[in-house]
Amino acid sequence: MVIIGFAGFNVLSYTMMRQYLGGTDLFEPILAIANISVGFWVLIAYTLIRVLFMKADELLKLTFNLPATNKERTLAFALFEASVVAVMTVFVFGAFSISTVLLEGPAFITKILVSIWLPVASVYLLLSLAYYLLERGLFMMRLARLRGLLVPMVLALGLSALFPYTNEQTAVIAESFIDGRDYRSPLLVYSMLDKNVGLWLAFLVFVAASMAIVAGIVAAAPRAYVPLRRFIILLPSKIARWRLGAYTLVLFRSFETLVAVIFVFAFSLFAWMQHIVLPPYVLALITFQGVYAYVNSEPLRRISTLHVSAWTHYLSIVGSQVILWVTIAVPVVAGSLAQGIEISACLPVAGFCLSNILISTLIGIAFPPEKGNPFTVLVGAVLAIIVILTIALGLNVFNLEPAMSAVVYSFLNILVVTYSILGMQRMERIRRHEVAS
Repeated sequence: MVIIGFAGFNVLSYTMMRQYLGGTDLFEPILAIANISVGFWVLIAYTLIRVLFMKADELLKLTFNLPATNKERTLAFALFEASVVAVMTVFVFGAFSISTVLLEGPAFITKILVSIWLPVASVYLLLSLAYYLLERGLFMMRLARLRGLLVPMVLALGLSALFPYTNEQTAVIAESFIDGRDYRSPLLVYSMLDKNVGLWLAFLVFVAASMAIVAGIVAAAPRAYVPLRRFIILLPSKIARWRLGAYTLVLFRSFETLVAVIFVFAFSLFAWMQHIVLPPYVLALITFQGVYAYVNSEPLRRISTLHVSAWTHYLSIVGSQVILWVTIAVPVVAGSLAQGIEISACLPVAGFCLSNILISTLIGIAFPPEKGNPFTVLVGAVLAIIVILTIALGLNVFNLEPAMSAVVYSFLNILVVTYSILGMQRMERIRRHEVAS
């Protein structure tokens, strides 16, 4: 299904590019813009994967009985991480690359290689080196256990700094193309080497730089494992007297909630400082932690005093996420209103986020990320995105009225809730069978 979705994305990309760019000379500046934006998109993919893999430290503990040092274990885990980032990058730039070659011919293969794929690999290696150096520094300052708090802050700061720079350079490239001037930047090093000397030199520089960065990564990889601090005490433990309070306490203290809140407030502050006036769709980041809500609350369902129906557990899981979302939404929406956004523009955000909560909870039930395994999360998220985009495109083709579209989405949300309940009941039957055996 993932392959079918990627093929459909390629067909859509080719159709749109042929319609708007076919027969023009815009591919050269667009390749330069893609080259400049590589750092931003790779940082987004790296941020997502890094957060997921930090959550997966319990998965790393499964390898402690193997005859390997922590450095070897970390580097092997980094290879797994690199493969996931590579797949995500293919989804981002693959359709554009294939469509460009089909429209402009095989001559553009070299240009795409030096403008997109070599910079992608170099940026990823540099980000990995920077992360391990940061982790080594935190270890020396005895702050390694707090990297779950500090690393997301650094990544959010990097995204906030890189976004305006990418937009600024994109405008400069457009102006240079209109004025007939050549655009030069150190970020275009591979494409400039290919243009001025040849592909052989660009590839030679890439190989030399990669070998040097990999050597730095091997040297900077930590020699000792430091457990990640998982829970931050934010609420009083007394609220655990009630079932919903217990679920809310687990949710507020979880690592993924802390990361999501950091990014929401970081991006909200960035939008305020940059005078970016948009509805607060950044609140959707809070909803994605629902992927872990079912697995994180598993101990509560094993307690005999909380042995109730799947409906009750499901309502507690979703209710705790709604409480978290409302808690974060109040200051964020207040900031949006202060910027001049109408309250009517914020209401669709609430409906969108509620649907996201239901969908992310279903992903966590259908693809439970045991031990924080990031692969199951990514597979579930990709499948959900493909299904949602297919439904959205179908509704757009039929050009339904807004009221009818709302009815369709409501029906789909009911299906999501139903499948979630059925999934929880099935998992409970499996658990009881294992205990009986």
